[in-house]
Amino acid sequence: MELRHLRYFMVVAEELHFGKAALRLNMTQPPLSQQIKQLESEIGVTLLKRSKRAVRLTAAGGVFLKQIKEGLSQIDQAVDMAQRTARGELGRLVIGFVGSATYEIMPPIIREYRNRYPSVQIDLRELSTPNQVEALLNGHIDIGVLHPPLGNDELKSYTVKKSHCVLALPKHHPLTENPGYI
Repeated sequence: MELRHLRYFMVVAEELHFGKAALRLNMTQPPLSQQIKQLESEIGVTLLKRSKRAVRLTAAGGVFLKQIKEGLSQIDQAVDMAQRTARGELGRLVIGFVGSATYEIMPPIIREYRNRYPSVQIDLRELSTPNQVEALLNGHIDIGVLHPPLGNDELKSYTVKKSHCVLALPKHHPLTENPGYI
């Protein structure tokens, strides 16, 4: 049984006229009539009562129509969800991050992503850089916010933010006497 046969039947059942249904489907009437006969033969049930004047649904045809409308709607929804998931608009995103990204880097990234993709569930995991590299390679996280260098050619990285680190010492610490040593 092909989906197109079900769609053809649905249109004929809605129009209750093969000619009008064929026009709606952009096809001629004889092939449409043949497709419906094949469908009836395949499922072993008469779905439409045909006469020279009218087309009517049989009781079995009415039940079948209701069920295929629900089924086709679910199939259309499944296709839509699969396409949205493939575009990154639906599903789950697992983000690994280093602790130092918690306050300044992660909040605006998450806020922007949630604004763009509200149907995606975000799962955050605080991990060290080496653990993130391993998790990325094993597929346990989708994205990592970490400190370079990565030390792995299988990963692609983008600089999100550069920051400077300073070393602070008490004024009278022995290392303050020879700053070149540090």
